[in-house]
Amino acid sequence: MINPPAKSTFSSLVGARHGLAGLFRAYPGLREIGIFVAALLVYQGSRAFVIGDTSTAFQNAAGVVEWEKSYGLFFELSIQRWALANIELVEVLNYFYLSAHWIVTTAFFVWLWHRRKGVYPYVRNAFLLANGIALTIFMVYPVAPPRLMRSSGFVDTLNRVSDVDLHGGLLSGWFNPYAAVPSMHFGYSIMIALVAMWLIRAWPLRFLALAYPAVVFITIVGTGNHFVIDAVAGTAVVAAGFVLIAMWMRLRGQPIRAASGA
Repeated sequence: MINPPAKSTFSSLVGARHGLAGLFRAYPGLREIGIFVAALLVYQGSRAFVIGDTSTAFQNAAGVVEWEKSYGLFFELSIQRWALANIELVEVLNYFYLSAHWIVTTAFFVWLWHRRKGVYPYVRNAFLLANGIALTIFMVYPVAPPRLMRSSGFVDTLNRVSDVDLHGGLLSGWFNPYAAVPSMHFGYSIMIALVAMWLIRAWPLRFLALAYPAVVFITIVGTGNHFVIDAVAGTAVVAAGFVLIAMWMRLRGQPIRAASGA
């Protein structure tokens, strides 16, 4: 039998739950904001808790370098040296790396919600699943970013040029220094470009969307934050998210064509 104080607390919780559900029904945008805020807190917070072993992360990074060299993909140093020849460009790339990831992705989902609401749930769910896959990889395969591998000739442009320390202060509490693979910076940019190509008919805007991943690639490699293979892995993770959600929707009788309105 529930005693009166416990019953009162339970009733209050139920009332709050119904009140919140009613608020979300009246303002569905708030529900979406809540989903993304919760996902962001889980994603960023968990990254700080799943930091891999330092020696393992550097061993894996060395393995990535050797693998890229064996397949002729190790050209990160050439891109970074080209960028470092113009310090003003490096400054721009540093701040683009720190800010565009959040601003452009947020603007993309706001646009999708307001202008392409039919396809929005599919893209949102695929995005969230891709982030879950990425977190799993961070846990089982920690990799140090190139900028920490000074012995290989890389430069930490964020620290050396822009005096930004990702390993100290407030940023360090929300940051996993060994989460180079996959690059979700690049994964998000590919998602934005391909969805925009799918939904936008104006070719100037399509070309602009396609240019975004190219700029992101130059940024993540030029600043020493990711290897080339990290971008490939980010693309694969995002693709996996979209394919798996599409399969799940079809199993539930919700074909993407009908869901998207395309």
